[in-house]
Amino acid sequence: MYKHLINIDKNTLSVSLYHKSNKIMIPFLVPSFFLDDKNSNKKLFDLFNICNLGFHSYFSFSTIITDYYKKIPFTNENLLKILNLKTHCFLIFFFSYNLYNKYYNNEKKYNKLNRYDTIIYKNN
Repeated sequence: MYKHLINIDKNTLSVSLYHKSNKIMIPFLVPSFFLDDKNSNKKLFDLFNICNLGFHSYFSFSTIITDYYKKIPFTNENLLKILNLKTHCFLIFFFSYNLYNKYYNNEKKYNKLNRYDTIIYKNN
């Protein structure tokens, strides 16, 4: 299991999921950009996009490491792939945690601009 997770670019199921995620990336990003924060479906689109972009980025970096690790002296392919996995897992959990705080944890207040507001510039 661990070797399949590290060598994700050599797994045929992962390659097919990667190509499917390419096709649905833009159609799922568009509602996430245009829906208001008050819409109940926006948080689902945001969470799906975090997971989809995280998987897509992890797979892409894994293929780059597989192709170019020989050109970097004194590196180990498995070490780079483990670092890639840990970094992407951390970022997916970090963005998911921020998304949870945005929608469910009302203790933290976010300063956010609405879509049509502008920042007032004071000239002193």
